[in-house]
Amino acid sequence: VKDDDNSPEGGTAAAEALVAEGVHIVIGSSGSSVSAAMQDVLKQHKIPQISYASSSPTLSDRDKYPYFMRVVPSDANQGKALAELAAAFGWKKGAAISTDDTYGTGVIQVFKDAFESNGGSLITHQTFSPGASDVANQLQAIKDANPEFILANMIDTDGATVFKKAKDLGMTNNSDYAWLITDGTSTTATFAGSDEVKAAMQYFIGTNPTQPSGPLYEKFNKTWFTIKTCGGAPCEGPLNSQQSGTAFNSYAPFAYDAVFVAAHALAAAGTTDGETLLKELYKVEIDGATGHIKFNELGEVDGKYNIVQLVGDDYQTIGSWDSVNKLKLNSGTLTLPGNSEWKVENNKATCTANCRSTAATPGFGTVELFAALIILVGLVEVIHIKRKKRR
Repeated sequence: VKDDDNSPEGGTAAAEALVAEGVHIVIGSSGSSVSAAMQDVLKQHKIPQISYASSSPTLSDRDKYPYFMRVVPSDANQGKALAELAAAFGWKKGAAISTDDTYGTGVIQVFKDAFESNGGSLITHQTFSPGASDVANQLQAIKDANPEFILANMIDTDGATVFKKAKDLGMTNNSDYAWLITDGTSTTATFAGSDEVKAAMQYFIGTNPTQPSGPLYEKFNKTWFTIKTCGGAPCEGPLNSQQSGTAFNSYAPFAYDAVFVAAHALAAAGTTDGETLLKELYKVEIDGATGHIKFNELGEVDGKYNIVQLVGDDYQTIGSWDSVNKLKLNSGTLTLPGNSEWKVENNKATCTANCRSTAATPGFGTVELFAALIILVGLVEVIHIKRKKRR
């Protein structure tokens, strides 16, 4: 076991250390940019790598990352799901903020392509370095652009920094901006220990990988609470960390399945030869803790997502998305930041109260609309004066 320090440099060092120890297969990393750096080392030695959390679309490039596989879906699916979600609300003008790493920018690019092909416009995409403590300039640039919604893609710790500063700038729960968030921040870990961040994130909507279900997942869950102790006794709690943050991280069963898949491939191959192992990995089809696992031609599983919204302490499921059925929103009413009320029916959301001005006047924000009205009144007055002079 090597600590990759959650950085590309740490990933490179960890991979080199593992190669020196003579490993034949690697589980990890969680971070996409870290996995990419590890693969640059591991592929030279034909060592297969299975990630349980790296989701950047760039890792689907089999020419560049030939020995990389994953038991989580690519964010190419998530970007499309988010674009369909934005379209369902009728939004046409958005902004994005993300870390400038492989994970952060990957979803945004997929989203941009899908959103703009449907008539929308991503008017600005602001980035910052992972772990940065000051994101004021990026958020101010977004505020000046006056979008209808803001798409945020980063891991939970960076998300806490962004949302807290956005609250300070009046861009969250008391503003006209809707927020779309990805699986990196749609977890209780983002606001763990911070009521301020939790308050800023109220009514945010976004995507989260569909939580596993079935007998093997229930068995995994039961085993987890039997082994892990809370105060000297087996823990009792919810099925996953998405519900309260007190159980296991939502990627724990994916990590288990990554090891499970590796074991099956090793058993089938009967050898530690890298090329043979890789071929057997692609053939693995099993029922794991996360459900049925079957790899596509890219060594990945197809993506399924819940559409969630933070209300109070919990994320509520308001819909779903998968590559076959696409977006499915639950019918009913929703409240978004700024206390705007929305009616959801037939996979479309319509604002019914406290609506942002752009909903009635496409392309105009509050300031622009006010300025336009002043100019219009001035023109009318000039025309009136000229008519008087002609008389």
